[in-house]
Amino acid sequence: MKQIKRKYHGSFKSQVTTILVIVTLFITAPVFAQEKSNPPTDGNEILNQMYHYSRPVKYHQMLEDLVGSWAFKGSRFEWVDSVTSKVSMELCGSLVRRSFADGRFFIAEMTTCEKVQLPVRGGLIKDYGRAVQTEGYDNVKKKFQVSYINNHIGSTLHFWEGAYDPSANSITFDSEMEDVPGMKTRIRFVFIFKDKDHYKWEYYSEQNGKYRKEDEMNFTRVKEN
Repeated sequence: MKQIKRKYHGSFKSQVTTILVIVTLFITAPVFAQEKSNPPTDGNEILNQMYHYSRPVKYHQMLEDLVGSWAFKGSRFEWVDSVTSKVSMELCGSLVRRSFADGRFFIAEMTTCEKVQLPVRGGLIKDYGRAVQTEGYDNVKKKFQVSYINNHIGSTLHFWEGAYDPSANSITFDSEMEDVPGMKTRIRFVFIFKDKDHYKWEYYSEQNGKYRKEDEMNFTRVKEN
């Protein structure tokens, strides 16, 4: 039994050594020669920094505070001209946010009240109204990140990256979508923190060099009995 344990321990050490060698080669590759910062070259220091940058920080806590069940109401806007918009649809629904990987990431599942039917697969009609959003904060880039998928228009996994503005207590995410080949649209998603029981989402699209609000949703925490 002792021999088996020593063999397993040696195998584990070998795996760790291999990982450190690979990481070291990766970080010191010529492609990184133009980076302003000087990455560590010592294997143990690389591993220590990998662990360090994996830990949740205060920005993860901002998302952690939003874990739970939420109800939302909002509006979809239709632009009449370059300066005037009107509400084209009232929005409502629910969202459940849960923690993943010990508070390093968060998964939000949203269901809308509207049940618009759309032909999205093989000529079949499916109910519109579900979406899943993965949220996190990249400690290295110092950016919030969001990925988003839904069950209606588009086959793209949308990816957003944004910075926190403490003066407005909000995160502004920017991205680009291409639901039709060659037709690219810049989009903006603003996540506004209010208090522990309220926050707001605003969606914008760029038209003629200006961002116009498309959707607005106000979230209220559903408190457990």
